[in-house]
Amino acid sequence: MTNSMVNMKNNYTKIAGVTYALIIIIATFPSMIFDLSSLLKAKDAVENFAGQEGVFRIAIAIEFIMFVLVMVLSWALYVVLKPVNKNLALLGLIFRFGEALLGCVAIMFILTILMFLSGAEYLQAFEPNQLQALARFFTKLYGVSYYILLFIMGIGGVVYCYLFYISGYIPKFLSIWGMITYSTMVLYGFVNIAVHNAPSELAYAMAPGALFELTIGLWLVFKGISVNQNQETATD
Repeated sequence: MTNSMVNMKNNYTKIAGVTYALIIIIATFPSMIFDLSSLLKAKDAVENFAGQEGVFRIAIAIEFIMFVLVMVLSWALYVVLKPVNKNLALLGLIFRFGEALLGCVAIMFILTILMFLSGAEYLQAFEPNQLQALARFFTKLYGVSYYILLFIMGIGGVVYCYLFYISGYIPKFLSIWGMITYSTMVLYGFVNIAVHNAPSELAYAMAPGALFELTIGLWLVFKGISVNQNQETATD
C-alpha cells in the first residue's frame, strides 16, 4: 500500500471518528431540549404546544442532522474497511445506511405530530382530545420505528466491528467490545418487536453502546488505524 493510499485511508478514518463522536453527542440533545411525552400527557397539550413549536422544531432538526451524519459515517467506514473485505464492507454499508433512512422515516412520524398540534384551520374538524390521541399514537409509532432501526443498526455495526477485528486496524478488545454491544442492540430491537410490552429494563443493555461509539470515535480521531503496508487490496 503506497503512502498516498495510507494518507487517504487516514483521512477517511478521521471522518469516521469525528462522525462517530458527533452522533453520540448530538443524540443527547433532542431529549434535553424537548420532552414530548410529558407534553402529550397534559390535557391541554394542543394549547401548550402552540408556544413551544419552535423548540420542538429545533429538536427535530438536530435529530435529522444526526441521521445525516450516520450516512456520512456509513460511507467513511465503507471506504476504510473495503480493502479488508469488499463484500462484507458493502453489507455493513447497506445496514448502517438503512439505519439512517429508517431514522428519517422516524422523523417523518414526529413531524406528523407537529402537524396535529399546529392548530391549523383544517384541523378544526377534530376535537382537541382527538388530535391529542392522534399525536400520542404517532409518538408510539415513532418509538416502534426505533426498535426496527436499532435492529438494523446493530447488524451493520457487528459487520463493521468484525472487519476491524480481522484487519487489526484497531485494538482487538475494542473490536470485540463493539461486536458485543451491537449484538445487544440487535437483541433489544428484536425482543421489543417480538414481545408486547417488553421489560423497560432491557434498555439498560444499550448503555455500553453509546460509550463504545464515543470511545471508538475518539480513538479513530486521535490514534487512527494501524495499516499494514503489505495488506492486500479488496477481498471479494
